[in-house]
Amino acid sequence: MKKIYTLSLLALSLGFGACKKGYFDINTNPNNATSATPGLILTNALNTTARNTTGSYEFYRFAAPWIGYWNFSGGVSGFLEERSYNITSNYAGATNTWANLYDNLEDYQYLEQQGKALNKPYFVAFAKTMKAFDFQYLVDFYGDIPYTQALQSTAVIRPKYDKDLAVYEELAKQLDTAAALCKANLGKVASGDVSFDIVYAGDLAKWGKLANTIKLRLLLRQSEIAGRTDYIKSEIAKINANGLGYINANETANVQPGYLNSDGKLNPFYASFGYTAASTKTLQGGHQYYLAAEYSLNFYQNNGDPRLGRFYTTINEGAGTTYVGHPFGPTATDAEKPQFISAIGPGLVSWPSDASKPQPLITDFESLFLQAEAAQRGLISGSAEALYKSAVTQSFIALDLTAADATTYLSTQAVADWSDASNAGTGTSAEGTSYDKKIILIIKQKWASLNGFNDIESWCDYRRLGLPADIPISNNPTATTRKIPVRMPYPQSEYNYNPQNVAAEGAISQFTSRVFWDVK
Repeated sequence: MKKIYTLSLLALSLGFGACKKGYFDINTNPNNATSATPGLILTNALNTTARNTTGSYEFYRFAAPWIGYWNFSGGVSGFLEERSYNITSNYAGATNTWANLYDNLEDYQYLEQQGKALNKPYFVAFAKTMKAFDFQYLVDFYGDIPYTQALQSTAVIRPKYDKDLAVYEELAKQLDTAAALCKANLGKVASGDVSFDIVYAGDLAKWGKLANTIKLRLLLRQSEIAGRTDYIKSEIAKINANGLGYINANETANVQPGYLNSDGKLNPFYASFGYTAASTKTLQGGHQYYLAAEYSLNFYQNNGDPRLGRFYTTINEGAGTTYVGHPFGPTATDAEKPQFISAIGPGLVSWPSDASKPQPLITDFESLFLQAEAAQRGLISGSAEALYKSAVTQSFIALDLTAADATTYLSTQAVADWSDASNAGTGTSAEGTSYDKKIILIIKQKWASLNGFNDIESWCDYRRLGLPADIPISNNPTATTRKIPVRMPYPQSEYNYNPQNVAAEGAISQFTSRVFWDVK
């Protein structure tokens, strides 16, 4: 759904407001708004978050091939940067994400200010939660970022960079405040503001769970840092104290402004990787550019995983009878065209129904996998096994499979069976780090579930843990460093417009300049 759709509503509202202020004031341009209705800002900002993160082309263009989900079609040329890992400051995946997230953050900053000014604390809670969502990804992509001096418009044109660890710690505090505001204002969202909330329709209990879940994700990112366990436990104690819990089954944080099978109003992921709004089944560019990776397709196929036919089609856009993937790295040839390789499947982009489906920001199954890992590490109470099984089940349900399908899979396939002997004891990561095999199992099934829902999270888990341990490395001949990058470079715009501060960060390498939580 294009930004202009929601902005048109905003412009209409502001236009009427300006007319009321002074219709005959010729020195005031009624179309040059200096303020906006916070509810409309919220709606637009949430929709923009969906379009710029989990529903965006940028969240999948490099992470999907690097983490073994999708590879590139021989029907198009290019993608050498992704195949070779030769990422520069001009790489679109780096430049667009930086610009999009900071632009989105400006809207949430305005929403927070207006929430305070109008004494509507729930707007403050929404803004703080979503600012943490965006800022976390900025840290996860780039490490040190402008934070304390960011979002100040012309007051600070060249903001300093804050240390990534310090930003994370501040985000944890902001999420505590957001959850506390949610708890203190349960049932107090004004009826006129409910419709502006296109995630939970004013349900502050669920917003509190979202804030807590984002915080748990922040904390688990730090799980491998020596000496950090006491901090993590103390921060989880604050989550326990607010009593709101985490996102559970059937509580996915979905953005739904009213997506339609109409130009400019499509679900954003579907608009990138599905089909056009035409009455015929016409492929979007992303659906033609990305095809099934051999690694993931083999995992689902070799392990009797019913999700295979939901994540991928058979060859020739489902017209064939076999599933075929191709390896990551080589420049694709005519043999890797959509006629011969499986494509993105109907569980992700079913035509035409998924054109109007909601766009998840954090799924219930991601939250349950986070909780399962935390429980297995002894960081939260509850049964790690039960949480894990619930996570896998919700993954199946999200793909229009059944709970019974999940139960069978969990009890018959060694790669999923909690009690299987092969999942006991310890195993190793890609770097040779030893882990409890239950952690390895949780992360492998989390990887198997996030395909097409949030590939960045799988990239983050791989950087944090080296899991799954057998993710293939590109064999492209121009890949001089055969290693999955650990970060994005700063965009060229920072070197152009904020040169002194970005230069202070030193030389950046996508292979060695690690984010603080990546200690492997």
